[in-house]
Amino acid sequence: MNNSPSVLIVRLDAIGDALALVPLLAALRQRGAKVDVVFSPQNAGVFSKDAVNAVYAGDAASLVAKLAENAYDYALIATEDAEGYRLARATGARRRIGFENGWGKPLKTLWARFLCTRTVHRTAGLDPRAPHESQVLFTLGGDIVGDLQPSRDAKILRRFVIDAETAPDERIGMQVTAKWDRLGASLRDAADLARRLKQRHAMRFVAAESEREYAQRFAAAADVTVEYFAELAPWKNAIASAKALVAPDSGAVHVAGMTGTPIVAVFASAHFALQTGRWSPWAAPYRLVRIESDWPVSVENALEDLLRDTPATHRG
Repeated sequence: MNNSPSVLIVRLDAIGDALALVPLLAALRQRGAKVDVVFSPQNAGVFSKDAVNAVYAGDAASLVAKLAENAYDYALIATEDAEGYRLARATGARRRIGFENGWGKPLKTLWARFLCTRTVHRTAGLDPRAPHESQVLFTLGGDIVGDLQPSRDAKILRRFVIDAETAPDERIGMQVTAKWDRLGASLRDAADLARRLKQRHAMRFVAAESEREYAQRFAAAADVTVEYFAELAPWKNAIASAKALVAPDSGAVHVAGMTGTPIVAVFASAHFALQTGRWSPWAAPYRLVRIESDWPVSVENALEDLLRDTPATHRG
């Protein structure tokens, strides 16, 4: 193996999916690898500016010629998207490593093996034995990272997520997002949670500009002010600097999880054990809450428990 292998990582998924790569990226960098990534446009800014050599986003077909010029030693295909496999093959990377599902999806397995020089088995569907997503993705880099293990040290991992340290914010952050609704939490209950929290803590309510319509309804229902973020970098900083965060299963959970911000992560009731096993915060103190009857009370109690047990020096 080259002492400084060139690596392309393909991850055509959402923000949280991309952030699950951070332990692998840290290990690749520790081994001296030169790393480029192909992301979907919505997660193109999820890593810090210095985390990788180059970020490519956009139509895969238009990227092939440029990527082929780079003559990668490895293409790690960290996605279930078929386009990612075709893209990696088209770049001509000498070693192409992706996932296959064995007898769980036999035709897809044969197809993946055809496009890759090596595949890593991962179970198909909702498997209670499946490890955390960061551990699964880490296996793709085994030929490069050797005996290194995925780090859970937020002091190491946060520099791959945020560009520079900001002053700690003593407010509790709460993510305002339509994801609450999609997971089964009504606007009424989410607003009730906000009212409960602001009675006990200094709060900061944060939302992406793209979610303004939901956030405005939330702000009116909860009688709070919401801050809007049009770009990822300041949004990530707001999460990384918070005293703690309350959020549904979303990209914000994984920003907190990789930067060390204590978090109460709220998950849908369906497949709760499976989803939390795969997507719980990776390198931060946390509590998990299921959306069920009186869940806002459960979140309030979980936050108080988390704050009691979390050292004040968790950040940075």
